[in-house]
Amino acid sequence: MEKVIIIGGGIGGLAMANCLQLQGIDFELYEQAPRLTEVGAGIGMSKSALDILEKIGVSEKVHRAGSFIKYACVKDRNLSLIRELPVELDSICIHRARLVEILGENIPSAKVKLGKRIKSIDQGSGVVKVLFADETSASANCVVVADGINSAIRNQIFPDIKIRYADQIIWRGLTKINLPAYYDNRFVEIWDNRKRFLFVPMDKEHIFWLAVQKGKPGGKDDLAIIKNDLFRDFADFSPLVKDLIKNSENFIRNDLADLGGQPRKWSSGNIAFIGDAIHATTPNLAQGACQAIEDAYALAACLKKHAHDLPKAFSTYQALRQEKAMLVVNTSWRLGQMAHTANPFLQYLFKKFWRFAPDSLFKKQEKVINDLSYTEKIN
Repeated sequence: MEKVIIIGGGIGGLAMANCLQLQGIDFELYEQAPRLTEVGAGIGMSKSALDILEKIGVSEKVHRAGSFIKYACVKDRNLSLIRELPVELDSICIHRARLVEILGENIPSAKVKLGKRIKSIDQGSGVVKVLFADETSASANCVVVADGINSAIRNQIFPDIKIRYADQIIWRGLTKINLPAYYDNRFVEIWDNRKRFLFVPMDKEHIFWLAVQKGKPGGKDDLAIIKNDLFRDFADFSPLVKDLIKNSENFIRNDLADLGGQPRKWSSGNIAFIGDAIHATTPNLAQGACQAIEDAYALAACLKKHAHDLPKAFSTYQALRQEKAMLVVNTSWRLGQMAHTANPFLQYLFKKFWRFAPDSLFKKQEKVINDLSYTEKIN
């Protein structure tokens, strides 16, 4: 493997660069923005992702910059406990921009090319040529695409893969507020009245929260009144929820969406895709970035092992990763659809599920999400 070109400087692309560096594989990373950063608030890193971050040497920084999360619970809109979940998360909540910064710090700056918006990409004679909007170009025998759910390259190569909208809107925010000690190291999820509100400590100062309710995609908020709108929409929730909204420093709105659960190829010729660019998921399991990090680790290891057989490297990568990644996609989608169903009977069943589902079910899901045993097949 002579050199790999990475398209996209978000969490997935930077994780890919770090994992290639770990394997001793040369690379260049191209990002269209003028600097490496992320728009967003908090993000969860599960144990599997943290184990990989430890391998690439950034785990300690991530732990220092974020908040350790051990427990999870489900409550109703009045913050009355429905259930303490029988899991020990061993997770970190960290600001997305800080995670990008940490991953970027671990890479030589000379290998990162900023302000490089892709104009076209062509394959021929075993070489991929990437042409940028500034009329410069780059070539390599392997390209890894990590440019997100709206990937222009995926749309060019796999036009049949369409974005699937959940008809749900998510708002994210950060708040400086002192919470009771009970909420230290705890993820709180509120399910009630076809709405959801979640909050979790993000660092020593901030609480990260998100709110979800039904809504058609494509809408926009009036930033001058969005706080009042959310305050109204969640008026029947606990005063603590309203305090988190009222004292928020920023509001970020997104349409919940994924790329569907149908089978697909993750590569074409000398181009492979990772993360949201090929198996975007809704955030109901907090696994989007984690799965991109797992993709990066697996693909880099496959490229090292099959350095002279790119088709073998790509097929092995997909065979290792697709079952877990698509399980996350499909489970997260079903969870979100059930949470916002308009069917009263299904709402009733869903509430009963949270209260009475066996502990073993939650523990099994946690074990599957944190399982990295498949990586042993690469080495």
